[in-house]
Amino acid sequence: MYFIFLGALMATISIQAARAPMMSVPALGKASANVEAVYMLNGDVISGKFLKFDPKFGLIWEANNIKPALQIDPSGIDRVTFIGTGNIPSGRSRVILTNGNALSGQLDLADAQRVVMSHTPAGQIEFNRAHLKAIIPATTAAGKIVFSGPSSEEDWVFGSSKNAAAGGFGNLLFGGRALPMPAKKNSGKFEFKAGAITSNGTGATAGRKVEFPDKALIEFDLDWSTTGRNSGYFSLNVNLFTDNLKSPSNGSSYALKLSQTGANLARQSKENGDFMSERLGPNARVNLTGIGSRARFSLRTNKKARSFFLSINGVQIANWKDKEAFAGKGNGLLFTSRAASPLKISNIRISQWDGSKPIATTDTTISPKQDTIRLVNDDTVTGTITRIEDGKVKIKSSFGEVDIPWANSSLIQFSKSSQETGDKKPGKGMVRATLKDGGILDFKLISWVEDKLEVESPIFGKATLNGTMVNSLSFNASSKRNSSDKTLTKKELKKLQRDKEKGEGGLPLILPPKK
Repeated sequence: MYFIFLGALMATISIQAARAPMMSVPALGKASANVEAVYMLNGDVISGKFLKFDPKFGLIWEANNIKPALQIDPSGIDRVTFIGTGNIPSGRSRVILTNGNALSGQLDLADAQRVVMSHTPAGQIEFNRAHLKAIIPATTAAGKIVFSGPSSEEDWVFGSSKNAAAGGFGNLLFGGRALPMPAKKNSGKFEFKAGAITSNGTGATAGRKVEFPDKALIEFDLDWSTTGRNSGYFSLNVNLFTDNLKSPSNGSSYALKLSQTGANLARQSKENGDFMSERLGPNARVNLTGIGSRARFSLRTNKKARSFFLSINGVQIANWKDKEAFAGKGNGLLFTSRAASPLKISNIRISQWDGSKPIATTDTTISPKQDTIRLVNDDTVTGTITRIEDGKVKIKSSFGEVDIPWANSSLIQFSKSSQETGDKKPGKGMVRATLKDGGILDFKLISWVEDKLEVESPIFGKATLNGTMVNSLSFNASSKRNSSDKTLTKKELKKLQRDKEKGEGGLPLILPPKK
């Protein structure tokens, strides 16, 4: 046994010496899907519940165990995070603007002067074409959605796996296969709450049956935030096509293992009565430590080709292929927490995939010399785009004016000369909203009552934004921040209020008006 462990150790060292450099992915924003709180510029955190935003009195906030509701001056706020309840609609195009903003919706028209969109988080909008940088079209080939949720605990199987070893990628390998590790007692559980499943410890499992398409797109949001910390630690095991909804290691499946520093995919199959795990290629190294505490994972699978593409926040980080027969023997999807800290999984969507490669967010940052259309087969057409309407992209190219079907377009980029430079940071008096679908919008917040935000955008003017789609609002972009993020106790909060009343500092609170 000593020589086996020594050999495995030497193999691990040699693999690490030759491993690829660590990749970085963009953040979805400083939002937390399971924490509703006000983060102040001085580092204080006030947890509780959002009530409304009033143009006269500021943010009206119900702090935990504090009555009456607080009225907080926006000039002292870093950001506010919300528990979004809205579902992300499918089949929407993604528009990237010159100021770094992005929003999803249906593109109705784009010509030389204007762009018209509908079904956006702000309803129907219209803006100048010069603000348009790139479009990721939604094609009809996006496919049928076979599952979207969770919306209830129905059909989910919750449990606690006794053989889900804690940790991210510390399993000892020998000859590319996982050695049996001693079982650990785990008491973690998943539970359904507010449109998500949340774990509270190591070994928590949550699984359900899903009719996976032969070509499938499997997506979900993961939140690993911990109250009082900017970023915690996570380790998650996702079994796909499994025939066992109660154990992550005792089933014929593909096991996707995720942590803040890497991702790998292994095939699990039964040999001589025992399940063996064999990794498909090297571990994909990725840096998630600097993006906050949430990310969207997208795995594209082709059952016939036995190929797998993993993207995080729109950036493809791994491409695996199984050279053997397809390992999955069931139609189960199983999540297993491998860390003691809480995990929240939401916005799960499984749909048919057309087989085209994903568009990375980094692809949209380039401004070519000419308008460029990338087709689904990776061919490109360059020239001047004159109109987009009725499912066609009209472009003047070197070989004449042609119509490119919208469904055949995977990425549309506009020339640098046609763009108006936008300010990458919100101006004075502006806030930045991070949306549930990963979109970003800068605007002046006029008011927010219930689920309606009255806003004024420098791009599309006045509009009403759907509040259920907002994950966070960031204020005072140019102000200095203290990142200590200390959650205030009831006693501390009351003391700061008293100090403010006495004129001795404290939180920048606006006291309730006298009746």
